[in-house]
Parts: sequence; structure tokens; C-alpha cells
Amino acid sequence: MPGPVPVGMPLDMLERRPDLIAAERRVASAFNRVGEAKAAQLPTIRLNASVSALSSEVLQLKDDYSNPSAGAGGTFFAPLYHGGALKAQVELRTAEQKEAVARYGSQVLRALTDVENALSASEILAQRVAILGQVVSDQQKTLEYEQASYRVGRADMRAVQQQQQQVQAAEINYLRARSDELSQRVNLHLVLGGSFAAPIALAAAD
Repeated sequence: MPGPVPVGMPLDMLERRPDLIAAERRVASAFNRVGEAKAAQLPTIRLNASVSALSSEVLQLKDDYSNPSAGAGGTFFAPLYHGGALKAQVELRTAEQKEAVARYGSQVLRALTDVENALSASEILAQRVAILGQVVSDQQKTLEYEQASYRVGRADMRAVQQQQQQVQAAEINYLRARSDELSQRVNLHLVLGGSFAAPIALAAAD
């Protein structure tokens, strides 16, 4: 069985979860779309420049002719009336942004609930394993007592065999609880998105 769950795990460990990573990316994308919608309302300026040279073996260019020649220009575009479409687009993207943020918050709360449930289940299973381990120990001591009684003639073999069955049943229950405890530890790592090591420590190890 791995070591105990450390105390005081940082909350940013949940940022490794794939669902939270996806939700965070959706929020960032929603903010970008709002910026694009607002930028569409602004005028657009396009600049262009050109450089050309002229040479000829037949014609002789004048001395005052500038060669090569260059030129520059610009174009100004301003959005005209679109029946409120641009403003409506900004409002739509803003609503999508708020929705993405709300979904991210809901996803974080769900992740916290998953971790809390996993930790609670792990604690309950650990207590159950401890109790069943003590039951196995008690049953084994009782078996030793029955075997000693059989050797001195105070009990028959049937009592010893019955006690052996009790020991085996207790061991089976203990092993099942141990298996459940290991499975729950796997579930805890899944809801945490990785091991108990903090993300900074993992990055340093890589």
C-alpha cells in the first residue's frame, strides 16, 4: 500500500485535471472572441509601399529622373451602418464569455467535490482495513487456543476446523477491503489529475 495522503495539498494541483484544462482553454478562447468582436467596430488602416527601378539600353534617362523610384500610400476603412449587427456580435461574445467563466467555476466545484468524496472514502476504507486486520489477528489467536486445547484433549478436531474456517473468512474480508482501499487510491489520483507531488515539483523533476 502506498504511503498516507499528505496533509495540506495545494489547490492548484487540480489544474492538472484534463477537464479543468479544457475549461480554462474555453475561457481564454471566449475572451479572445470578445476582443475580436470589439475590434470589428473600429476603423481599419492599411498601409502599402512600393519600390521600382527603370533601366534601358535604348533610351537615355534624364539626369534629374529619380531612379529607383518609391511610393507609399494608405487606405482607411470605417465600418458603416450594419443594423446593429456589430454591437449584437459583441453582446453575443460577451454572453459566451460569461457562460464559459460560469462553466469553469462549476467544473472547479465539481473537481473539489470529487476530491472530497475520494478522500472521505479513502479514510473510511483505511479504518475498515484496520478493523478487519484486528479481526484476523483475534481469530488467529483463537485458532491457536483451539489447537492447544485439542493437543491436551480438551477439544476435538471439529472445533479446530471450524476455527480455521473463521480465520480464512476473516482473511478474505481483510483482503477484499485492502483491494478496495488500493482501488480507491487509484481513484484519488485520477480526481487529482496525478500524484501527490505539487506541479512545481513535478516540473523541476522533469
